[in-house]
Amino acid sequence: MTGEGLDIGVRDFDLKREALNYSESKLFLLVIPVTAAITCTPMSSLEEPLGLDKLPALSNIDQVYRFSSGACRPVPEDMGMGNCWIEGRSCSSSNSCNEDFGEYEQEHVTWRRHKRNLFQRTSSLGRGSVVCRNMSENDTGESKYKFFKCVPKHVKIVEVGPRDGLQNEKTVVPTSVKIKLIRKLVASGLAVVEATSFVSPKWVPQLADAKDVMEAIQNLEGVRLPVLTPNIKGFEAAVAAGAKEVAVFASASESFSKSNINCSIEESLLRYRAVTSAAKKLSIPVRGYVSCVVGCPVEGNISPSKVAYVAKELHNMGCFEISLGDTVGVATPGTVLPMLEAVMAVVPVEKLAVHFHDTYGQSLPNILLSLQMGISTVDSSVSGLGGCPYAKGASGNVATEDVVYMLNGLGVKTNVDMGKLLSAGEYISLFLGRPLGSKTAIAISRRDSRECC
Repeated sequence: MTGEGLDIGVRDFDLKREALNYSESKLFLLVIPVTAAITCTPMSSLEEPLGLDKLPALSNIDQVYRFSSGACRPVPEDMGMGNCWIEGRSCSSSNSCNEDFGEYEQEHVTWRRHKRNLFQRTSSLGRGSVVCRNMSENDTGESKYKFFKCVPKHVKIVEVGPRDGLQNEKTVVPTSVKIKLIRKLVASGLAVVEATSFVSPKWVPQLADAKDVMEAIQNLEGVRLPVLTPNIKGFEAAVAAGAKEVAVFASASESFSKSNINCSIEESLLRYRAVTSAAKKLSIPVRGYVSCVVGCPVEGNISPSKVAYVAKELHNMGCFEISLGDTVGVATPGTVLPMLEAVMAVVPVEKLAVHFHDTYGQSLPNILLSLQMGISTVDSSVSGLGGCPYAKGASGNVATEDVVYMLNGLGVKTNVDMGKLLSAGEYISLFLGRPLGSKTAIAISRRDSRECC
């Protein structure tokens, strides 16, 4: 696998590629990028056999790292050259394996690691451990340090279910249900719960009860309850209802901006400057959203430079945090990476958050990549609630339960009680009359059902 798009490996090395010829390999090598494992045929340009004529004769045999796929690669303790035994299958489309070593071919080849320039924030790919077995939980500690070196130790989850999750529901959810949902989410330990939006009921009738919701949750402690305010009128209404934090919503797509908030990007930024100016006088923090950061339902692909421009404008006007939203859920790690790099060039990474919809099931890989890039704030929605009234085909947000499960597996602190979070998801899903929208919730529910039997 070659190409400038494959930026993986070890950070901060001065890298240099060499033109090598090796055309008749029968081996599988597994190269693990930042977000997922990829099998490659022929060998990756990062790890290639060299002809014996190019290397001095060495007597040592380095051990190999054997992955569950059956693919193996050598893992020497240094970055030098050496001889090694590599066990691998003949090339096949399945790359399957079992524990019968007799099915694997053995070849004695000479190997050298090659290095290439990497982007600054890529986490390191661990190559120091010597392992001669399949990867298992016993490798967790070492692998975590190697593969997830840049993942933050603590991640802030911004729960957007009560606002972004419910705004697209056709059946109006009673105010009492919204209030109970918010209370359940707060009880689970979530420190930020976006409560509602002070937008015209004409455009989003589901949130016409914003004032009543805010009045009912004023006494909740230990939680931030931001609300969306599309203009100065909405901001004033939010403040009157007791809001202590607000958010504004811009788009990187001109077409989507006009269909969603009935104005151009520049007009929306002008509105938000008025909001941030008024908020500053009242010491009310303002969060900024950027929608369509990868794709638009009208325009298609969105240039990273457009996203960076809007994010920078929001940051310059005083937004304490910028949430980058994949509104239609078309992003993949390959498209998220250049977008994040462009935005990070103009906005500090500690000021950024990510907001992914799960239309194509790519939310968790995208979040993992974002964490490896240094982002420590993730938006999500309980039970995967959500969508966008102006983005047809977009599915719900990534489920909060799934995000918490992944973060727990990474050893990242969230301070969220999974049991109470699952209870909140079950509550709203039952009310809406739909299946659980979280794979984690479904799996745990099935497990509990089996245990009861």
